[in-house]
Amino acid sequence: MNDVAIRTGRHDRGEAAAQLVILTPLLILLVFLGVQTAIYFHAANVAAAAAAQGAAAGAPQRSGTTNAAEVAASIVSDLDGHTSGPPIAQESSGYISVTVVVMVPRIVPFFPSSVTRTASEPKERFVPESNR
Repeated sequence: MNDVAIRTGRHDRGEAAAQLVILTPLLILLVFLGVQTAIYFHAANVAAAAAAQGAAAGAPQRSGTTNAAEVAASIVSDLDGHTSGPPIAQESSGYISVTVVVMVPRIVPFFPSSVTRTASEPKERFVPESNR
């Protein structure tokens, strides 16, 4: 090689195109990962909010598991979430717990397809004045 080719950089011809071919898919993958992460956390927040609201709705003394599940399902619907099935509400040992499974739309194939959140609240109980 002569000194003119070295000084002007002619021996690097085509290197930018090779770098672009390698880096473009990586940049697109990073963008998709960011979007998928945001979608996943949105679905997790929808599931957590629905479970918490459902448990709070089932906590009053005259309310039960049916009301808790209905409220959780309506919260998921209001927040544009999609469930794999109806929320599960259970009452045991003075607590009501609601489990909600929300589906996560996939952009990147290796992310989870659903997110599950559970919330529990103590069941309200009536204590007569004479027993206090």
